[in-house]
Amino acid sequence: MEKRVDAHIIAERTGVPHRTILALAQRGEIPAAKIGRRWTFSPARIEAWIIEQETLNCQSRRVDSQPKNRRTASFAAIRGGHRSSLAESDIDKAYAQMMRGKRKGA
Repeated sequence: MEKRVDAHIIAERTGVPHRTILALAQRGEIPAAKIGRRWTFSPARIEAWIIEQETLNCQSRRVDSQPKNRRTASFAAIRGGHRSSLAESDIDKAYAQMMRGKRKGA
């Protein structure tokens, strides 16, 4: 049977903080086993998991040309399709007034 190690050893080998390793284990995102109060890790399974993650990341980058978290919703869409009640000229005036106020205090 392979010797299991704790989060500090995995953190040292991967360069990831041990608290991050523990958080990943608690969420079930990294192969680990909780024995008593301690999370333990199989170095061989961690190595295989890292290789799997690299493969998944490389494949997803080839498929997606845009970042996944890119925000594309407009304010009108967020408010249920309602457009702002302010005319663009009102917005321009308010911005100009705000900028004049900032210049006075500068």
